[in-house]
Parts: sequence; C-alpha cells; structure tokens
Amino acid sequence: MEASFVLGQLAFIYAFNKVKPTAIVDKMIEIALDFLVPGKGAGESNWWNRGWRMIEEQADRTSKELDIRADLRRWDEEFPFFHHELIVRYVAGFFASTIVMTLYNELRGGRSRKR
Repeated sequence: MEASFVLGQLAFIYAFNKVKPTAIVDKMIEIALDFLVPGKGAGESNWWNRGWRMIEEQADRTSKELDIRADLRRWDEEFPFFHHELIVRYVAGFFASTIVMTLYNELRGGRSRKR
C-alpha cells in the first residue's frame, strides 16, 4: 500500500471529524447574502433617511437569510441521507486528502528525481 494513499485517508478522516459544518454554512450564507442583497448606495444625507435605508437593507438581508435556511431545511427533509452538513464534511475531507497526497507526492518526488 502506498504511503500517500494512507496519509490521504488519515487526512480525510481527521478533517471529516474536526470540521465545524455550522460555522462553514453560516459563513457561506453570509457571503451569499453579500451578493444577493446589495447595499442601497448613496442617497440622502439626512440622518433619518440613512437610518431608514439601513433598516430596509437589514430587513432584506434577514428575509433572504430565512429563505436560504428554510431551503436548507427543506433539502435535509427531502434528502435525509445527504444532509447539507454531511456534504460540507465530505468536501472538507476531500480537500484535506487531496492536499496531503499532493504535498507528499511533491516532496517525495522532488527528492528522488533522477536527471
């Protein structure tokens, strides 16, 4: 058995168990909200209008966030065997495994190359 395969499997298992899917999903939702709910831009210089615009923007963000979280709950109910947090764990494990295997092969290959 090749050492890079074993190291890749160990990295997958470690990342799968150590990743915090809720923190990752929360950050992904925050990034999605930044794209989906743009700022209202410059407008009135009046403090009342600025405050009102900020309240409208926060209401839009909250509404979108609730919609996204409802969609995630619906996904989890429809596909209980493929829960969204499980997807995050698998992706994190895959990336960790790929990185460790690539680094191992590069470091090992770099030392034993013949010219």
